[in-house]
Amino acid sequence: MTIKDELLILRAVDTKSILFPFMKTMSKWELLLTIADLDGSPDYGIWNYIEMLKTKTENSMTLYAFLKLKIEEGSLVITKSEKKSRKSLTLSEELEMELTKFMIMRKKPQLPAVTNITI
Repeated sequence: MTIKDELLILRAVDTKSILFPFMKTMSKWELLLTIADLDGSPDYGIWNYIEMLKTKTENSMTLYAFLKLKIEEGSLVITKSEKKSRKSLTLSEELEMELTKFMIMRKKPQLPAVTNITI
């Protein structure tokens, strides 16, 4: 993977994409990947996800508010957990598709489709 490949990948993500808000900071990106990795495991809740982060670029309350917003928007879905007070999370179908598409693109970077060129 070259620097140019990495730039191609980042530039290919539309700012209107459901994935984009998670890419704004390292903590939000790590949070998304952690939730995706644990995939609704009933042993973890919102605060567990936040506590697991190694890239603390934002305070815990900011990340909590971000997660609550993403739940309200439907990007993240609450699943059953071991405790009633715990909210385990999984990705919405749309967010999971976008993340999967992004990860595939990381393996084989391609130029994004250009739509503003006239001949």
